Amino acid sequence: MLHRERRGFVLITMLFSTLVLVAFLGLAIDTGYMELVKTRMQTAADAAALAGSQEILRSGTSGMDSAARVAAAANGFTHGSNGVTVTVHSPPTSGYSTADGTGVEVLIAQSVDTLFVGVVGTGPVNVKARAVARQGPGTSCIHVLDTSSDGAFSSSGGGDVKIDCGVVVESGAPAALTITGGTKVSAANFAVWGGVSLGNGSKVTPTPVGGIRGPGDPLAHLTPPAVGACDYTDTRIKNQTVTLPPGVYCNGITLGTGANVTFSPAGTYILKGGGLGIESSTNVHGAGVIFYNTAATGYAFKPINIKASANVTLSAPTTGSYSGILVFQDRSITSTLVNAMYGGSDTIWDGSIYMPSGILDFSGGSDASLHYSIIVVKKLSFSGGTKVHNDYSTLPNGSPLRVNAVVSE
Repeated sequence: MLHRERRGFVLITMLFSTLVLVAFLGLAIDTGYMELVKTRMQTAADAAALAGSQEILRSGTSGMDSAARVAAAANGFTHGSNGVTVTVHSPPTSGYSTADGTGVEVLIAQSVDTLFVGVVGTGPVNVKARAVARQGPGTSCIHVLDTSSDGAFSSSGGGDVKIDCGVVVESGAPAALTITGGTKVSAANFAVWGGVSLGNGSKVTPTPVGGIRGPGDPLAHLTPPAVGACDYTDTRIKNQTVTLPPGVYCNGITLGTGANVTFSPAGTYILKGGGLGIESSTNVHGAGVIFYNTAATGYAFKPINIKASANVTLSAPTTGSYSGILVFQDRSITSTLVNAMYGGSDTIWDGSIYMPSGILDFSGGSDASLHYSIIVVKKLSFSGGTKVHNDYSTLPNGSPLRVNAVVSE
């Protein structure tokens, strides 16, 4: 009798031990399975955040959600299918990039059934993943956005054009980059989608790399300043010494001969039609300023025109939404009028010239900037020699250009 009881006790113990072992084995398998799902989900979140941030660079936020969700689906997590949700935010709602308009936060969640533990009454496990990607600066400081024209980037008139950073030419035309008149152009690198045309005696250093499609507008994330009612109309100054306050300048600002003008520090100047004209023999200064060139009914668009022999020292803000932005042309303006900036030994522009639909003739300079110049335009021509620097030490966050999306969280 005692022997039978011992045998029964051993059998029960073995059964209990087996159940415990099976439970632990099931738990281990389920845990490993959940980790696998989590790893795959994190990969999908990273890819989705990168795709969303790159879409902002290409075309703004309108297609951001779609681009992110397509990338998530390509990695096995389709929004609205099998209990998957893919939520996209820009800027991110938490973390270190909540003030970054190029930042994209992707949250993926799915209710996942367990393989073994569910048999003992444990319900599905909610698995989540989060990723943040944002755009970081590249090595270029000149972006020419026209996609089809010969001479989208051109230089003529002899002399040396020395660019301390890279040049990106988006045009796919046979002569997208055209250098004539014995001009010598050097840069850190050239990336050209189309071809290169060199006139007699002209030289480009290093040899441009063709067949490279650029990233599109690297400042597409910028939101234009608000344009309100006119604060000042037909501002014309000649032979006077004045300080101009920030505001909306309808019919623009024209500074004639003998004008000695200071733009108030940290000011936003809205040129509502009329543009900005700076004649020869003027003295113009402004630190931490931005000019937004636009138009409105009754106030026709005019370009920015800075003549030779003007003493001009202007610098962009170093902080805030427009850090590093000196000139911002309304993206909706498609005028063929040419913005002309004629430099010289007394002319310094520290900041970004951002005219994504504009044409810029950058001519006759020595050093275009004390620290840095960034040029993002539809078409660009250099006439004569000049230098473009890329020292961003005055900007706490470095170059404002955003051309490479990277996962940051």
